Amino acid sequence: MDKLAEIFNIQESFTEKFFKKQGLSVSEVRNNKELKIKWNKEYVLALSKEVYEVLDEIDWKMHTSKNTEDVNDNVLEECVDVLKYLFGIIQLNGFNVDELYEKFIDKSNVVEAKFNQEEVMEKIKASDKKIAFIDIDGVLADWPGGFLKWAGYSSLEDFKQNVDKKEQYRIKSNYRTCGIKAQLDVLLGVKEFMKRTCEKYNVVLLTARPYKKYFRIYSDTLKWLKDNDICYDAIVFDEEKEKYIINNFDTKKVAFCLDDDITNANKLHDSGFKVFLKTNLGLYTQQVLDRKLNPGIETINGNIIETIYRHEDKN
Repeated sequence: MDKLAEIFNIQESFTEKFFKKQGLSVSEVRNNKELKIKWNKEYVLALSKEVYEVLDEIDWKMHTSKNTEDVNDNVLEECVDVLKYLFGIIQLNGFNVDELYEKFIDKSNVVEAKFNQEEVMEKIKASDKKIAFIDIDGVLADWPGGFLKWAGYSSLEDFKQNVDKKEQYRIKSNYRTCGIKAQLDVLLGVKEFMKRTCEKYNVVLLTARPYKKYFRIYSDTLKWLKDNDICYDAIVFDEEKEKYIINNFDTKKVAFCLDDDITNANKLHDSGFKVFLKTNLGLYTQQVLDRKLNPGIETINGNIIETIYRHEDKN
């Protein structure tokens, strides 16, 4: 970390000198939208050029050769040029070395999880054990309670009635990018339920969290699962959760699906899957449940394990 901080600080000092020569300061560029866009563009273009210079040094063309001595040190020097421009972009956007380090660790965890995911899912599909598909928000993690507490509203109805659409979007965006999803409370009975479910089934967490728009959601989710010791076998991010299950899995392979969304639950139930609906914090009134929820879908209002496994416990 000391060496990383040292080279980061060296580049930061040079970046200040560079902008001083342009009659600017780094803080001026950061705080002026037009200047920030302009100089980010310039840095990215320069970075792209340096990346191609790395390629030039490895004599990569199959149909022709530079016929020059292979100087391996040149590759390293070009990589340093890439790193200097990359550090410049990071500094230009106001990030420090600690934030870089933390983001590198988070991103490494995400890359590792994605790398392993395909193999894990293939093993799950080939396994004799059935699959339990389980949602995260509102089922394992305290949604909407955590969001409402963070945003300062008493209920989703309060939030929707007193905040215009544009402000709702801004608040939700801030919620998704501030890191609070890594700190949400775990709902009642979840840890015991997940441990028991992992013993009996292959557990696939299936969430609609929009990580493709808000990148940090993936790492925040992994951190929350690890910090709270939540047992699972695989995690899938898909904003059309019910389609993912319906299009990829036979009903005989799936033990049950657990979600907190009526529409998803009904679609899965209509396709022949066993479904439980988790309700909490007044997301749905009893009148709405009676009117909209398919008959045959069992609701869970409290401790998950008491509902799903009570039949087994009686035997």
